[in-house]
Amino acid sequence: MKKIILIFFLIVLALFSLSITITSAAFALTSAKPGLEYPYFLKRNPFQTFLYVKKPAVSFKTEEMPLLRYNLSSLKIIGIMEGRGKYFAMLQTPDGRSYVITVGSVVGIDKARVTSINDDGVTLTQNTHNALGQMRAVSVTMKMRKLK
Repeated sequence: MKKIILIFFLIVLALFSLSITITSAAFALTSAKPGLEYPYFLKRNPFQTFLYVKKPAVSFKTEEMPLLRYNLSSLKIIGIMEGRGKYFAMLQTPDGRSYVITVGSVVGIDKARVTSINDDGVTLTQNTHNALGQMRAVSVTMKMRKLK
């Protein structure tokens, strides 16, 4: 009885090792392709010029950025924090929600960009049109209200 079990075990082991060598040989045959292959998913496009690089267009969706729904005059600064030499400001919307912004954040209906944050308040730059229809940048400063 022991001989039969031993022979059966050896046959199963031989078939298993044979199937491993067959699958590894088949993988080697399918993966070896003649010629050179460019790994395009790892590199940039070789036919694209590096002299004129287009920046991707930035689109702002008001659903994703809730601070774009409100006018600058309706937002209040409720706190300014400093951490590791970088300033953060906390804005409160009219519905009572609070959001943290940093330099470079976009705020308000007119998409004003935060240019600086200091102890006194937040300075924003927004692009507006003048009477002639020309675009000009206007600097807006939101001061933090002092507690009495």
